[in-house]
Amino acid sequence: MTTPKKPNQSGKPNRKEKKGRGNKGPSALINDLQKQMEACPNAETLNDQVITPFIQALVSVCDARGYVLNIYGDHCNLAITPEEHAESLFQLIESYLDDADLG
Repeated sequence: MTTPKKPNQSGKPNRKEKKGRGNKGPSALINDLQKQMEACPNAETLNDQVITPFIQALVSVCDARGYVLNIYGDHCNLAITPEEHAESLFQLIESYLDDADLG
């Protein structure tokens, strides 16, 4: 028989007793995002329901902290620019991809 755990002095449950709350780490975020992405039937839905909201959250945090974010990866790139440059950067990338020898 186990004895019930006592709350801390504030009367709130001990941190370990809180179930379903708190930071579950990066792997939980990755798993959740992957499930949401896999549920999207096409690229438009993926963009609208997962990618754009994720990027909006990332931009909000970066803006609030004064970050300029430019991530280069082996398989993808992410650049966060001021809003007035977004369309120009998109057109530049599209033009590059149209002209690039990707075959």
